[in-house]
Amino acid sequence: MKPFFTLAPLFGDHMIFQTGKPVKLFGTCRKKVELKVDWFGESFKYRTEGTTFLIELSALPVTRTPFSFTISCRKQIVEVKDCLAGDVILCGGQSNMQFTLKETVFETRPKNNASIRFYEVPKLPYENAHMEFPWLYHATPKWEECDKVSALGFSAVGYYVSQSLQDELDIPIGVISCNNGDTSVFTWTNMTDILENPALLRYVNNYKAELAKYAKPDDYDKLFKERLPKLMEFWSEIEKGVAAGLSGEEANKRAFAKVGDATLPMGPKHWNRPSGEFDTMVAKVTPFPIKAVLFYQGESDHQNADLYEQAFKTMIKSWRKAFGDAALPFIFTQVAGYSYPGLGEPGIAYVREAQAACINPTDNIFMASAIDLGEENNIHPKDKRVIAERLLNVLLEKVYRKGKNSGSPALFSYQYSEGKLVVYTQYNNLNLVSRSGQNLGFSVVFENGSEFEAEKVELTGNQIVIRNIKHAVEIRYNFKNHPHCDVYSANELPLLPFRIKLKY
Repeated sequence: MKPFFTLAPLFGDHMIFQTGKPVKLFGTCRKKVELKVDWFGESFKYRTEGTTFLIELSALPVTRTPFSFTISCRKQIVEVKDCLAGDVILCGGQSNMQFTLKETVFETRPKNNASIRFYEVPKLPYENAHMEFPWLYHATPKWEECDKVSALGFSAVGYYVSQSLQDELDIPIGVISCNNGDTSVFTWTNMTDILENPALLRYVNNYKAELAKYAKPDDYDKLFKERLPKLMEFWSEIEKGVAAGLSGEEANKRAFAKVGDATLPMGPKHWNRPSGEFDTMVAKVTPFPIKAVLFYQGESDHQNADLYEQAFKTMIKSWRKAFGDAALPFIFTQVAGYSYPGLGEPGIAYVREAQAACINPTDNIFMASAIDLGEENNIHPKDKRVIAERLLNVLLEKVYRKGKNSGSPALFSYQYSEGKLVVYTQYNNLNLVSRSGQNLGFSVVFENGSEFEAEKVELTGNQIVIRNIKHAVEIRYNFKNHPHCDVYSANELPLLPFRIKLKY
């Protein structure tokens, strides 16, 4: 028999509620059902109108002692046990945020901590995918205490951040992992918000063009079902190649030679369709109150670099609307260095430039850079500790007001006169330091397209002075796929890549 109500899967034993914000209980229901919530010795009643419900209760203080609550109607009761209240962080994005602790080579003994709880949002490309392909997709999420088993299968970044944050604050910490590999910023954004931004209509029109290739839905479904097993085989071959010591590019080539074209057709069952992951993942945890979002994504959007700034700002707006929090802090990662075979230079540098343009401290949008943490032949750097530490430090400074100078130095403005360029930086007040002592990474571009290393570069405090650049049309710093990072702040944060187009 169909239940009278069903709590969203997020509400389960061992969960953690966000303190300081109203508690929101939500799910699906029959119409005209009277629900009762028993909550800390009080009862609250609510009568449903449509097929969904949202019950709002007063905010909780930090609660370290486990508690239970029930929600019921005349013929049904649900109890949720062993709950805590503290801070909840959502870790979102694609494969580098998905990258699990057991995939790293630097952490073999994760710590048990009952005050840290993990929740993994099921990676479903479309509704009920787990029913059509149960051997591949799963939809039975649950909260788990952090221990030596659960931690290994969880986001490495999420694990590191939660351990350090719990040590720092001494309150319960919940981490929601909401990520999926090889995903575009567009799939993480509500379609309504995409359509409201004229700058993004090109992407929507491209998707419509893909749909137009199929005379009827059955044609698409048939091709999807044919390609999906091949894609699984393709991924398996890549994993075998990497395990055998091949580079990512070599493993990919070998897999293609053995399996052939395994590309899934773009359409209503593809995870990368516009709003795809928003509908099947983000919507499953909203409007549950959270403290902040940590986000790591961008590698899959190099082909849409010119749209990325607008797209990412739209995505943040979309998430804030869904969570019902217009000031929800967003701390995201500037993607790591990687060779990006076949992409050419400067390639992914355009995405990094767009990411840096999204930083907006007055709007609670911040960035930590991983540009110097990449591996030339591996798009998934195996050491996640440093980027987790950088994200944590930004979170502590900007959200908790603990610490300072957590941001990487970045281009703020410049002055040019008679072959001399003075660059002023922002986000970090400490002195700039060259690790090599030679101030490397700066290049000069001339009108004919030729590019040469800048020879006269000085670091003065947090300013950069470049001389002897008459007739240059552009000055660049590390504007490459996998640059060698040489200039850092005094607290070991890399100078963000930039380019300056000179006007005479």
